[in-house]
Amino acid sequence: MQSAPSAFPQPLRRRRAVRTGLAIPWSPEILASFVAFLGLTLVALLGAKGVLLFLIGGMALVVISPDHLLRGLRREWLLIVMALWCLVSLAWSDYPAVSLRYGVQLLLTVMIAIAICQRITPQALIKIVLLSYGIAAVLSFASGRARGDGMGFLGIYASKNALAFAMGTLLLVSLAVLLDRRMPRFWRGLALPGAGLGAMLMVMGQSTGALVAVAASLAAVAPILLLQRMKTNARVIVIILSVVLITAAAVMLSTMADKLALAFLNTTGKDVTLTGRTDLWSVAFSEILQRPFLGTGFQAFWVQGNPRAEELWAQFGIGGRSGFNFHNTLISNAVEIGLIGVAMQAALFFSAVYFSLVWAVRTRSAASLFLALFMVRQMMLMGVEVVFFFQFGVETILMVAALYYGRSFRLMDKAAETAALKARSLGPKPGR
Repeated sequence: MQSAPSAFPQPLRRRRAVRTGLAIPWSPEILASFVAFLGLTLVALLGAKGVLLFLIGGMALVVISPDHLLRGLRREWLLIVMALWCLVSLAWSDYPAVSLRYGVQLLLTVMIAIAICQRITPQALIKIVLLSYGIAAVLSFASGRARGDGMGFLGIYASKNALAFAMGTLLLVSLAVLLDRRMPRFWRGLALPGAGLGAMLMVMGQSTGALVAVAASLAAVAPILLLQRMKTNARVIVIILSVVLITAAAVMLSTMADKLALAFLNTTGKDVTLTGRTDLWSVAFSEILQRPFLGTGFQAFWVQGNPRAEELWAQFGIGGRSGFNFHNTLISNAVEIGLIGVAMQAALFFSAVYFSLVWAVRTRSAASLFLALFMVRQMMLMGVEVVFFFQFGVETILMVAALYYGRSFRLMDKAAETAALKARSLGPKPGR
């Protein structure tokens, strides 16, 4: 039987990658990708210089092989259409200059994310993620920065939630590397302190939502590893039974929703409206009803000078008049880009969740496990935070990677099945 053609990036197979004693395959593509990713990882510290590093690394990938980028853009056309929708929202935006600026930035971010996935393997990306966030963790710990009120560690980040997101990512990628015995000893040795430092800084950050989301992601590790060891038929049966049990548990717990919510709020110190989220959602729904299909324009609501935004900032005591949102991804994005735009984003997000989980269950690798856990974490957070899509955001890069690599595995898997069926059909007939 002929092996199916690989759907993963090929350049590292064709180029003469030189492996050092640290088991790092150097190539122009990997170096450019590392510069780009590191720039975004440290953007809280470097500011505009971090964005510049991202653009330099991304443009280098385009220059190295523009034809690869064009193929990637054609394949991931819905990502491009979604980004273009955000950009063209300037036509009806309350603040056209704002939507134009951030729309262009989001389009560049998506294009560079596709270029990275098109030019390096998942294994190379996982090493870049581990190294970049490891550097961010060391710098954060060394900074010693904490909130003035003592309610959480900050490190190099502007908020405890930003620190928790970064350190949660470091914890997940470190765990994925540690569980992959095929990873070189150097990287597994790097992942061990990475996991410890990431977990410690997350706890120091005191971000309840982030801790719960990462805990849910870690709870998904055991089922994924168990399903990896099963045959296809057994997996289907186990998944169906799990869905039934989860549904039954959800129905049972729904009868105790008030008691559970009160216990959670008492434990975490949150107020009964989850820090005013229900009030925010009421305002968001009224905005959506006014312009349901198009929205106010990409990132054109939380703008200084917008009367509704100014009112909410004053109500919630946001003196800086920035860094605030509706604390729900679908609701917040529907306000800005309407139901049409948010439908495209939801389709992309849940496709990434599906493809990454299928890839993780059917392939034992650090990259597949990390991206699956990352998407589970994002799915857990989307109900209380805004987790996609951001210009110049690491979460955008990783979500595109989960979608691109997960879909690539699925294409490769289908090609292998087709080749196997063809080989059987061309084989010798019984009795001949």
